[in-house]
Amino acid sequence: MKYISKSTYIKIIAFGLFKKLVLIYFLFFATAHASGTYGGIYFDDYEEKASIYLINYYPYQHFRDIYLGSTDSKDIIKKRPFVDLSDLENTVSLNDRQWNYIRQDSHLIDWNKYTDEFGMTLHQTNFIYALVGTLIGFTFLFFFIYIIIGAF
Repeated sequence: MKYISKSTYIKIIAFGLFKKLVLIYFLFFATAHASGTYGGIYFDDYEEKASIYLINYYPYQHFRDIYLGSTDSKDIIKKRPFVDLSDLENTVSLNDRQWNYIRQDSHLIDWNKYTDEFGMTLHQTNFIYALVGTLIGFTFLFFFIYIIIGAF
């Protein structure tokens, strides 16, 4: 059996550390922008994005259906578009109950109708993310196997 040289051993360790650092970076990045509290109600990342979509694109009657007052509903319609929920919080005065209705209603959005700035639906975007993630994973695996085979 052939022993691994010191330089190959260092490459393997460096590769493993690099993978761990990349993972830590993405985990930190995801948690740094994951949630917020608006009007005393906690919104996770999904609820924030869905609520912004709801606020910016749904009609007046929908706000009335989720028990927002007529004045608040008119203010939302007049002051569109909102960049994020803190923009809504600073512009329109909603109470805790109304924020909770918006948060609950954000789970009922049909994302097949929503398209981003590239004209892609959420399902198409998720497919692209999964494809890119798989390709990156296979690239890491290829180089790891290449380093191991190069050691022998």
